[in-house]
Amino acid sequence: MTSRILLGLTLGVAWGLFFGEYGAWVGWIGDAFVGLLQMAILPYVAISLTSNIGRLSSEQCGRVAWVAVSLLLLLWAVGGMVLVVMSLCFPPWDAGSFFSTSLVEEPVTTDWLELFIPSNLFWSLTNNLVPAVVLFSVGLGVALISVPNKELLIETLDVLVLALGRLNNMVLRLAPLGMFGIAGHTAGTLSLEKFELLQGYLLVYALASVLITFWVLPAMVAASTPFSHREILRESRDVLITAFALGNTFIVLPMIAEAGRRLMTRHGVYDKSVVHAPSEAVQFAYPFPDIGRIVGLVFIPFAAWFYGSRIDPTSLPELIGTGFFSAFAKPVISIPLLLQLAELPSDIFNLYLASGVVASRFGDLMKTMHLLVFSLLAICCLSGTLRMNYLRLGRAAAVTAVLFLVTVMSMRSFLEYSFEDSYDRGRLIVDRQLLGEPAEAVVVEDAGPNPEPRQPGEDRMARILRRGVIRVGVDPHRLPFAYQNQDGDLVGYDIDMAHQLAHDLGVSIEFVLFPASELIEWLEDDRFDVAMGALEATVERAALLPEMNPYMELTSAFVVPDHRRREFESLGALADALRGGPPLTVAVLAGGLASETRRTDTSLGWGWGALKDYGIAPHIERVELDSARDFFESAPENGEVLATTAEEGAAWTLEYPEFAVVKPEGFNAKSPLCYFVPERSQFRHFINTWLNLKRRNGAAEQLYDYWILGKLHKDEQPRWCVVRDVLHWIE
Repeated sequence: MTSRILLGLTLGVAWGLFFGEYGAWVGWIGDAFVGLLQMAILPYVAISLTSNIGRLSSEQCGRVAWVAVSLLLLLWAVGGMVLVVMSLCFPPWDAGSFFSTSLVEEPVTTDWLELFIPSNLFWSLTNNLVPAVVLFSVGLGVALISVPNKELLIETLDVLVLALGRLNNMVLRLAPLGMFGIAGHTAGTLSLEKFELLQGYLLVYALASVLITFWVLPAMVAASTPFSHREILRESRDVLITAFALGNTFIVLPMIAEAGRRLMTRHGVYDKSVVHAPSEAVQFAYPFPDIGRIVGLVFIPFAAWFYGSRIDPTSLPELIGTGFFSAFAKPVISIPLLLQLAELPSDIFNLYLASGVVASRFGDLMKTMHLLVFSLLAICCLSGTLRMNYLRLGRAAAVTAVLFLVTVMSMRSFLEYSFEDSYDRGRLIVDRQLLGEPAEAVVVEDAGPNPEPRQPGEDRMARILRRGVIRVGVDPHRLPFAYQNQDGDLVGYDIDMAHQLAHDLGVSIEFVLFPASELIEWLEDDRFDVAMGALEATVERAALLPEMNPYMELTSAFVVPDHRRREFESLGALADALRGGPPLTVAVLAGGLASETRRTDTSLGWGWGALKDYGIAPHIERVELDSARDFFESAPENGEVLATTAEEGAAWTLEYPEFAVVKPEGFNAKSPLCYFVPERSQFRHFINTWLNLKRRNGAAEQLYDYWILGKLHKDEQPRWCVVRDVLHWIE
C-alpha cells in the first residue's frame, strides 16, 4: 500500500506542476475520496467506544480512566515543553506594524456547550462535533457496565463495528487515486509567494513535527515498552503517509488502531480481557488536545517576533492557560483569541489560514503519532507490560536535548540572517511611494492667497478649470495620510486621493503646506481650494465651514511606550493605575478632536466622556502639539502618551517601534475625517459626489488597503506550470 500511495502522490504532484491551474479539476477526486472515508468514521467511533467501554467491569473502567488521564497529562506536558523550546527559535528584533482591524473587532468565541454537550446527538453527528459524540458514547458505555444481559447488545454493536471497519478498508483501497487528486489540485494551485513571510513559522513547526513524530514519541515508547523504535516507525509508516497526504487524522483512526494491534499481537501484549481493542484507546484520546495542536501555538511567539513585539511576561499565565483550554477547539477559533490576548495584530491570521494547506499536514503527523503512542502506552499499562528502561530513557533524553539545542541554534541563526533580507523594509511606511499615477504637482510653502482671485460670480470649480490648477492644503505631518517619505516626496492616502482628483478634473496640483490648527483661517484667506490630510470633523469646523460628507471613520486610541501597554488595556485598569499617583500627561494634536474636547465639560460619550465617567479625567494633564513627531522625538517631556487614532498611531510605530497602539476597553470613540472647502458651492457638491464615486468604484478601498492596512498591491499572476510557461501550449 505504501508504494502505491507514494506513486499516487508523485503522479499528482507531476500533474499539478505540468498543468497548473488548468489541471485543478482533479481536486474533485480527492474530495470524493475524503468524503467516502468520512462517511463511516464518526459512527465507527461512537459505536466502538460504546461497546468497548460497556463490556468492562466497574473496576476496569476506573483503571482505564486513571491511565488515560495520566497519559494525556504526560503527553500534554511533552507538547508544552516542546512549545517553549521551539519558541526560542525566534530572535528578538524591533519593528512596528500597520493598523490592524483587531483593535475594533469583537473577540472570536466558541460555544463550548455545543462542542462538548450532545444535547442533540443527531446534530452533533451531522456537524462532526467529535467531543460531544465521544462524551455521549463514553456515557452510554459507562451506563452499559451495570446493565444485565448487556452481552446481546454488545455482540450486535461488535458486528456493526466490524462492518464499518471493513467498509473503511474498502474505501482505503482507493487511496492511491485519492492521493493523486489531492496532490494534483494542491500542486497546481498552491502559490509559494503566500508563504514568503511565513517561512519562520513553517520551518519551526515542520522541524518540531519531524522531531516529535520520528524521535521524541517513539523514543518514549521504546524506553518503557517491549516495542523497538524501528518497529514503531515501520508499522506507522503507511498511516503517517496517509494522514500527511490527506491532511486529516480523523479518517485514519482505524489505520492507527490497526497499526497498534499489529505491534501488540507480535509481542503478546494484546489481551482482550483487559481492553477489547487498541481502537478504544485511540477513539478516547482523539477529541482531546494532541501534541500537534499544542505545538501549533508556536504561531503566537512567531507573530510577536514577526511584528517586532514583546509578549508581556505578566500575561503569560493567562496566555498559557487560555492556550491550553482553547486547544480543545479548532485553531480557527483559538489562534485569533490568543492573538488578541497577546495584543498582536489579528490580520496575520489570514496568513496563518493561507499556510494551513502545508502546516496542517505536519500537525496531522504529530497527532497520528500522538494517538498511536497513547494507545501503545495505555495497553501496556493496563496489561502490566510497562517496564521502564532508565538507561535507554536517559540516552534518549540526552539525544533529544542535543537535537533540540542544535535545532534552536540553527533556526535562530538562519532567521537572523534570512529574515532581515526577506522582510523587505521598503514595504514600511517611510519608504512607500504613491500607489496611483501621479499628476503634475508642485509643493508651495508659506503660500499666500490664490494668485488669481475669483471673478465676480465665479464658482470655485470654474476658477480651477480656468486656471488648470487645483490648490490642495495638506498638513504634512499626518502619517499615513499626508507626509514626506525618505525621498522627500509628499505621499499618503490623501495625497494619492488628491492626485486622483486632479486627474479626474484634468488639472495639475499645487500642494500648500499648512498647520492643521489654522485650517479655518487659511481657507477663509483663499490660500487653497480644498483641505485634505486626516482632518477631523470638530464642533468648531462644523459651525464655521460648510457640511462635508466624512470619507473615513477612524478609531480613537492612545500611543504608549511598549512597557506601559498593560496599564491601558481597559479604562478600569487605567483608573486604578492613576489613583493616588502623579497626573498623566497626554499629548494631543492642535486643531484635532482630542484638542477640542479639553474645552468641553461633558461626561457623555464613549471617548473623553468615558474618561470622566471612570474618574480618569481629573488625573490627566494635556499637552498640545503641532505634530505627532514632537511627541515621539521628546517623550515624556511632551507627554507620556499620545491621544490619536489607531490608524495613525500604528503608522507612527513603524518609525518608532518602541511605542505601541492601545485602545482601552470601554474607550470606543470614533473620529470622522472630512475634506473641507471654504463655502457652499458647486465645487463642494462635486467633492461630496466624487468621494462617493471613489468608494463605489473601489479606489478608496484599494488605497485604504495599501496605506492603512499596509497591503502591497500586486497583480495576481497565474500559477507557474509546464504546459504554459515551458511548452507555451497555452497563452
